[in-house]
Amino acid sequence: MNIKRSISKKVNKLFGTGRVKSDQAPIYNLYQTTYERSVLICYITHPFYKANHFTHQNYITSHIIAESFSELGYNVDIISYLDKTTEIDYGKYAVIFGMGYRFEDSFYHADRNIPRIMFVTGAHEHLHNEMCLRSINDFHRLSGLWLANETNMISVSTYFSLFNADFAIILARGFVYEDYKSRFVNHLYSLNNNILGSFSEFKPKTAESRTKSFLFLTGAKLVTKGLHILLEVAKLRTDLNFYIVVPHMDIHFENYYEQILHHTPHVFLYKNIRMDSVEMRHIIENCSYTIASSYVDGLPGGTIEPMSAGLIPIVSKYCGFAREKFIFEMEELSSEGLNQTIEKVLALDDRTYAEYCTQVRTYTINKFSAASVKADLLELLQKELKAV
Repeated sequence: MNIKRSISKKVNKLFGTGRVKSDQAPIYNLYQTTYERSVLICYITHPFYKANHFTHQNYITSHIIAESFSELGYNVDIISYLDKTTEIDYGKYAVIFGMGYRFEDSFYHADRNIPRIMFVTGAHEHLHNEMCLRSINDFHRLSGLWLANETNMISVSTYFSLFNADFAIILARGFVYEDYKSRFVNHLYSLNNNILGSFSEFKPKTAESRTKSFLFLTGAKLVTKGLHILLEVAKLRTDLNFYIVVPHMDIHFENYYEQILHHTPHVFLYKNIRMDSVEMRHIIENCSYTIASSYVDGLPGGTIEPMSAGLIPIVSKYCGFAREKFIFEMEELSSEGLNQTIEKVLALDDRTYAEYCTQVRTYTINKFSAASVKADLLELLQKELKAV
């Protein structure tokens, strides 16, 4: 399909160009509908080319977004937010939704009456970079290692998107939401991240099944995810068990923590396992608590998934969680702050522990299910787009 080119030379110079991978190729009229209006979703395309491997929530998120626009009467085109080569006629769209290069580039199209909806999967870019830098500086002071690649620093700003989108949707609540709101003049909506649901059918946690085992389940960029904060606690708390599940690990980071990761009986490291695997089931059944000592995040999937099985969460305020009595927020983002919060959850009596397990499980299944997230997204899209 030939699409008229509408790309600013300024943006091309800023972002550069590159070839499009096969699973990042644009998708035109995903559902083969014949509506009068079309939407361009600038997000991820690979979930529409590959099967669900139960490793990341964004597989379902991408389908929720596409289905929602289709149900509202839009033909759905999808382009990777990383795509820098495909020719796009932004003027053919009634709505432009998403993030990244393609979303930013749409602001260079002359028709500014087309609604641009910014989709934020973490924190505001300024807070994001501030906390990423803090994470590698903290780890450098601790270890002497400078691991710049272990943080997701955003080196190219998408200024139009950040400050001139018609409205924005952020997968965060609490401090992360409020920070974004303080920087953004238009409407900002909070949307829950969705769970895969891999753990929601597990047996409910009880006082009898309570353990002193903690889960750290996360994606890449382990310094910014705060794994070193947990491992510093693990060095001291040999009375507790720590299960660490990550996709991969930087060799320098792993070598620095060689002793605690590979030669201690209370720390268990797993790499690149599926959420629906036997190993993961064993881990969820063994753990009573989940930890997210992240420097910056937006309702991280590695935390909300275990919550659906009743694991009580310990989180930093930079993870974007709402205030709930069964969500334990660290007062300080440090090993000392984490250890103090661990003491709080261990001090819960068995009755309170069991109540919190039930409450966090119900809260997550009801509020973070794909159906619930889709219903919330449809409601806010209808509210904002009805006058268009």
